[in-house]
Amino acid sequence: MNLAQLAESALERLGERKSLVFDGKEYKNVELFDYSRRLHTAFNNLGMKKESNIVLCMMNNPMIYPVFEGIFRTGATAIPVMFLLTAPEVRYILMDSKAEGIVTDPLSVDKIREAVQGLDHIKWIIVLEGEDRPDASPREFTLETLLAADMTQSLPEIAGDDVAIMMYTSGTTGKPKGVMLTHDNLYAQGQASVDASELDDWEGAYISMSAMPMAHIFGVGVMLGGYLSTKKIADAGSYGVQMGWFEPEQFMALIQEYKCNVIPAVPTMLSLLLNHPNADKYDLSSLKEVICGASSLSEEVARTFSERYGCRVREIYGLTEASGLGSANRQSDPYKPGSAGKAYFNVELNIFDSNDQPLPPGKSGEIVMRGPTIMKGYYNLAEKTAEAMRSGWLHTGDIGYLDEEGDLFVVDRVKDMIIRGGENIYPAELEDIIYRFPGVAEAAIVGTPDPTYGESIVAFIVASPGATLSGQEIVDFMKKETSSFKIPSKIHMVDALPKNPVGKILKRELREKALVME
Repeated sequence: MNLAQLAESALERLGERKSLVFDGKEYKNVELFDYSRRLHTAFNNLGMKKESNIVLCMMNNPMIYPVFEGIFRTGATAIPVMFLLTAPEVRYILMDSKAEGIVTDPLSVDKIREAVQGLDHIKWIIVLEGEDRPDASPREFTLETLLAADMTQSLPEIAGDDVAIMMYTSGTTGKPKGVMLTHDNLYAQGQASVDASELDDWEGAYISMSAMPMAHIFGVGVMLGGYLSTKKIADAGSYGVQMGWFEPEQFMALIQEYKCNVIPAVPTMLSLLLNHPNADKYDLSSLKEVICGASSLSEEVARTFSERYGCRVREIYGLTEASGLGSANRQSDPYKPGSAGKAYFNVELNIFDSNDQPLPPGKSGEIVMRGPTIMKGYYNLAEKTAEAMRSGWLHTGDIGYLDEEGDLFVVDRVKDMIIRGGENIYPAELEDIIYRFPGVAEAAIVGTPDPTYGESIVAFIVASPGATLSGQEIVDFMKKETSSFKIPSKIHMVDALPKNPVGKILKRELREKALVME
């Protein structure tokens, strides 16, 4: 089943109901679905087809759901990107994907206009609000203009193996890779998520409070879960409350106002809520469970949050290449501190050694997985796809072990990736930027533990002979080249970087040095 059919069947199965609250306004599922049908017609009129790649760069907004669905209905591929990215970062994705069009909002439109300069394959830009600019290059239209279209378009033939969403994620080279997720992948993701949530045993309404960006696979998962919600839950008065972006105090206020009982979150969000100076002013006793993923969750944070608010914190594990899934704790399972739970019902997990041989319970190795949620591959990167999918298993690059009962414990990462506030940050990408600054001879980025954000970014830099550099100069330069959350919190100017006999920088030693220098 493709996602367009899934949305139609959900409407038929669940009937008309309130589905979303955003900025104090209620939206019904029928209303949002009608918008998606109008956008389907409008997108077709703009030339969108099955081979089209369409970028979405916008904050969370109720209209993002009809935009996604309108793209799905044409059979095209949606490419959500974080609105926090800089113009050069967006431009790389536009060029690599050969995107035909962009949907954005007033916050990001100036950045988009800068990013598209000289890219002839961009035919149009749609802006959430503003004025039509049909004579611009590329042409610009408001979403309101597109919503004036009729709803007469029928669904084309869309195969389960067709790519529905492509999410760009960086690798150790620092160059973003397009992860191709098919309609079948995402349908299986929704099925697995609903199963792990044990909705058949849920009592009363399921009222979620989400600030997860729709440019993150976690946010996409929230949307897919809505498609597969059970009629029992829907009839109980379930709906979702959403924020444009996470702000701790407003987040707590909305939980209190709507008596939300479920929140999807990353560990940093829980830390910020726990440590907020006004936390005691809000009643969060309605919470029943927190679904926490995207980075490693501290046992202390999980325990403290659970005890303070009387809810279960369910840690999950996954990655974009697996549609965000791998394993999950369930309400019905006993809590195991530090565990990311058991594999989803349609996902097979294993632990391999360096020779791709399975390891016994309790033995650490690389986490691998296979099943219907695993990506179709990396866009136009056959060799990297083959490397990641060796022997039919997705190699995650993460280190962990399974206990005797099949529960997964994630203990380390093979790659040097830094996870800050739930966002993946790749050192090589930042090192490449630093190397572009005049006078830099060598650079290395490492991560160190941070109680709030998970990890801090630390840079070690060696100046060229005769050059004089300051950390502030490097920071100012990087602010122009990358997103603010990727800027190092500390920059150490050093005489040399530790290396092994073949010249590889020893980042383990730099991490140890960074801890001593704090």
